[in-house]
Amino acid sequence: MKDASRFIKIVQVYSDIAGRRKGAGLGIDALMNSCKEQGSRYFKKYSSEVILDENSSFLNNTSYKYAKYIDKVSLVIERVASRIKDLREENFFPIVLSGDHASSAGTMHGLKMAHPNDEIGVVYIDAHADIHSPYTSSSGNMHGMPLAIVTAQDNIESKINNPTIEEQRHWERLKGLSGIEPSIKPENIVFCALRDYERAEDELINRNSMSKYTAKDITYKGVKTVVEEIFKKLNHCKYIYVSFDVDSIDPIYLPGTGTPSEYGLSFDQALQLNMQILKNEKVCCWEITEINPKYDENNRGTTAIFNILELVTKMLIKNY
Repeated sequence: MKDASRFIKIVQVYSDIAGRRKGAGLGIDALMNSCKEQGSRYFKKYSSEVILDENSSFLNNTSYKYAKYIDKVSLVIERVASRIKDLREENFFPIVLSGDHASSAGTMHGLKMAHPNDEIGVVYIDAHADIHSPYTSSSGNMHGMPLAIVTAQDNIESKINNPTIEEQRHWERLKGLSGIEPSIKPENIVFCALRDYERAEDELINRNSMSKYTAKDITYKGVKTVVEEIFKKLNHCKYIYVSFDVDSIDPIYLPGTGTPSEYGLSFDQALQLNMQILKNEKVCCWEITEINPKYDENNRGTTAIFNILELVTKMLIKNY
């Protein structure tokens, strides 16, 4: 019998230059500390590797207003995409631990590069829609843009900015990174715990008939029913990627994230949602992102997130 744990690769992406608050890059080490404190061998049991980041760029101001640090964020996204592609071609199941959410664009591009002829579904567990572009973002922070990158959505209909030629050049390159544009079809994305997003994003979501569940929906319907509906929606997809932003959890439980938003999931709901989704054999990659221990007193929330990581990985091995 094959040891399924041998097919797991932990990919650590410390990059946090695309976020609103610096500190998300500390989340991976915080998880490792929680692992040691609980006497777990998690990070010794599974093979891991680190993607080179560009966090030193924070020492200098960015010259880009509508897509901050896009020149550096692009480098990280390209590195992540290349590695995820290679891992999938080697039949690994990547578990990505990332700082800010912008790098998830690299994960999704990499999956498409590895599976160019197949439909890829995305379960996006996040308080935010992350589907802004340099044309629509009021902040210019690129952790709010990964889904716009991989779906190749400028959303010119909701335009409020005029990006520079240089910003546009970087943006166009990012959108087409996989060589297949878009890497992810908008209708193949399902949002979970979505509650904090802006008009431009809402208009784009509605135009593309993208499915969304609020935390209230998940509470009312129940996790099992929601997951059944998700996989019915994504039934035509051969592979599914799950992105778990910890700000999907209510800040009363988890203050340690860069963009907390009220009325989110409980820890148990987040655990059960991820556990149920990972039972499906189509899931080929899982990502945890946006842990910011600088805002988590005594690392209480980070310890709970580590427990989710460990339990979901066990579920993955059981069903892989």
